[in-house]
Amino acid sequence: MTGKTFFLRALTPDRILLEEEVSMIVFRTIEGDMGILQGHEPCTVMLDSGVMRVKRDSGEEIYLVSGGFAMVDRNQVVVMSALAEHADRMEALLQDIEAQRLKRKKEGERWESEITRAEIAIRRVLLGQEISAYSILKGKGEEGESL
Repeated sequence: MTGKTFFLRALTPDRILLEEEVSMIVFRTIEGDMGILQGHEPCTVMLDSGVMRVKRDSGEEIYLVSGGFAMVDRNQVVVMSALAEHADRMEALLQDIEAQRLKRKKEGERWESEITRAEIAIRRVLLGQEISAYSILKGKGEEGESL
């Protein structure tokens, strides 16, 4: 990768979503959107539900994040969220959650509230203020411009 980069690690409780060099990241904090470049002042911020844009030399990818924290150092950013996924995968994730809910209900387990909370978090992100679920999945911004 050319230019100034830093290491991004994005984690959820059950997996590592990203571990790679990137040139820029933009995410939504509880105080507004925040862009990070290599050499950013160290800080820790609380994330709000929303879009996380990850820029590389090869282009930009969009991830959906449901709250959490980001720890920023000059050469590394660690994003920790209870729920985070690539935008293209959100529809499949919602289907997985529904299948889990039905399975748990049949088994008589009392996990439905946790599954419901996860589904609400995903839908909240998808129905967020900045872009619609359709535009995320089709790679278009709010006014139809390519992302």
